[in-house]
Amino acid sequence: MDSFKSRLRTLLDAVLGTDKHLRIRTSQAALASILMLACMALLYGLAAFGVADLGHVAVWSVFCTAGLLVFFYLIRSGISLRWQDPSLAFAQMLYAIACNAVAFVLAGHGRGVSLPLLAVILMFGIFGMSMRQVAAVAVYALVLFGLAIAYVLEYPSTDEQPVLYGAYLFMVLIVLSGTTFMNWRLGQIRDHMRSQKNQLTLALEKIQLIATRDELTSAVNRRHMLELLRLELQRSERTGAPLLIAVLDIDHFKRINDSYGHQAGDRALQAFVAVAQAGIRSTDTLARWGGEEFLVLLSDATMELGQVCLSRVRSQVAEMAVVYAGAEIRMTVSIGVTQHRPGEAIEKTIERADQAVYAAKAQGRDQIVTA
Repeated sequence: MDSFKSRLRTLLDAVLGTDKHLRIRTSQAALASILMLACMALLYGLAAFGVADLGHVAVWSVFCTAGLLVFFYLIRSGISLRWQDPSLAFAQMLYAIACNAVAFVLAGHGRGVSLPLLAVILMFGIFGMSMRQVAAVAVYALVLFGLAIAYVLEYPSTDEQPVLYGAYLFMVLIVLSGTTFMNWRLGQIRDHMRSQKNQLTLALEKIQLIATRDELTSAVNRRHMLELLRLELQRSERTGAPLLIAVLDIDHFKRINDSYGHQAGDRALQAFVAVAQAGIRSTDTLARWGGEEFLVLLSDATMELGQVCLSRVRSQVAEMAVVYAGAEIRMTVSIGVTQHRPGEAIEKTIERADQAVYAAKAQGRDQIVTA
């Protein structure tokens, strides 16, 4: 049994291809071929009972089969990739409708069975086409079946009443109208689902942003920073890479709020984060730890490298000026930095960096102290 499944899988791979997108296109072409073969079998059945002419059916079958083989070859070989529609759905639809219209002429008294086949062809093909293509197919099918009915009326092969052909044409109109409406409705549903998907994506991104970022400054928030610290701690202990923790506290920040208002303080915090983020490396992480206090995680950084980055932040903060309501606000930052010790809890490392910040403030502020 397993051997049979393996051989069957090998055969399908050889016929349909192994590439995912190619397999979808070739499978669709194969399904279209099966529908056409069913139509051929039906006509041969009618011919066997003398309803249709066997010779005409045989010639028609040859042309239908040739067209199917051409389409399958173009898709399977990859030639169709050069065109806008690699699946050739629109072209296959036009060809299948033309074959169906000819079958309507050849089927004699049984020509009514070609109309359900038309509905199947349209239902099979409309899902991959635009509304404009569906409208073009509807007009094309109506014209072809109109010509087929005109031909049968001009060269009658049965004793059917002309009024019956009016009913045939009316059925064609019903089928075309139904499939066109269905395509339009499906298009609306697809657009609605696409819109909902986009809205859901935006909502998830917003939730992710709220969960990981400080709302005011867009710096990483404390909760997410703790997660990053634990992950980085594991990596550092596994690889032996040095890990630095720095605590940054804006000097006399309360004076800014008291002198200029809380909105000015918010603007100052945003400006500070922008400058600090530009001063550290892209691999480092800045988080708002609380109020005017921030924490920086410096991965794979020696104390010397950390001092360079943090000195750049300190000097750039001292040089910047925040303009608010015509006033120029200046500020400085005190920084405490320490290196994580192997086996030490990350909370202990942060505590040492925090103590270094207090030392920096006690020594006159606007400086870096190493713990």
